[in-house]
Amino acid sequence: MQDINFEYGKQYRAQKKVNINTGKLKDFLKNLGLVALFIIALVFLIRSFVFTVGEREQVVITQFDKIVRMIVDDINEPSIQALKNDPRFSNIKIQEGKGLFFKVPFIQSVRRFTNQLLTFDTEAEEVFTRDKKIILLDNFAQWRIVNPVSFMVNIGGNRETAHLRIDEFLYSKMREEIGKIDAHTLIADKDYVMNMLENVEDHINSQLEPLGIKIMDIRIKRTEFPDETKPSIYEQMRSERQAVATEYRAQGQKQARTIQSEAERNATIIEAQAYEEAQKIMGEGDAEALKIYAEAYNVDPEFYEFWKTLQTYKSVIDEDTTIIISPDSPFAKYIFGK
Repeated sequence: MQDINFEYGKQYRAQKKVNINTGKLKDFLKNLGLVALFIIALVFLIRSFVFTVGEREQVVITQFDKIVRMIVDDINEPSIQALKNDPRFSNIKIQEGKGLFFKVPFIQSVRRFTNQLLTFDTEAEEVFTRDKKIILLDNFAQWRIVNPVSFMVNIGGNRETAHLRIDEFLYSKMREEIGKIDAHTLIADKDYVMNMLENVEDHINSQLEPLGIKIMDIRIKRTEFPDETKPSIYEQMRSERQAVATEYRAQGQKQARTIQSEAERNATIIEAQAYEEAQKIMGEGDAEALKIYAEAYNVDPEFYEFWKTLQTYKSVIDEDTTIIISPDSPFAKYIFGK
């Protein structure tokens, strides 16, 4: 009986102890839940007061659907400067920078826009050149949002709408510029095409500036003739190139004849001048020689006659010369030693 009472008391004390520990655990969990709820509420409250702007973002803050502030990459962007002069947006606060910013909780909302380059890849379309050729033109443009307020207000902040407006201005201007040149210029003259694309870019940006977007680059991916017209167009281009080559060759030959004639004329003049100078020098030499001969003759006529005869021998007699002459001839007197 005592053992039974002892065992019963032991079980009672253990059960009481368990009940006491369970109650403490419930109180602890309740308090922990309250702390967690407080932390979550605090975080939510803090997040309602602050927001961050990333390196790849620009932000527009609205209050009851009214734009009150924007944070951009470059506050000196011309379209943003123009925004300051617009009475509709005169009360908008414009900031520049990245990082942590404050806002009025619950009544102000943040709308984010990327500042990265975006690509508009157009569909290939047929255009006409000045020489009435049909060209299949396929190009693309890279653009970015430079004024998120204008982008949001004028085209709803929608990229697809922006692409439609870019396409409208891009192909309109491209058709106009291509219509001023021949097909072979568009296909072969890369320098002209680059200058043309720069002009197109400047024109489009002047049209797109009120929309808050800017074209950063335009490139032509492909220019080719439609398949059904390629053979005839290639043949025409070949004929045109041959005609140009023939004209260049004719001009070259004409220039060559002109240069040759000029050279021959100058050569004739130079030869005539040289001949005249040579004759003059020869005449002066002959006169000087006659003078010397005369002086020599006056000094010793017999020696002069001897020397002249020897000079005559030298000029008319060689190894292959045969002379038949009388021994008593004055010409032969020195030969025979007379």
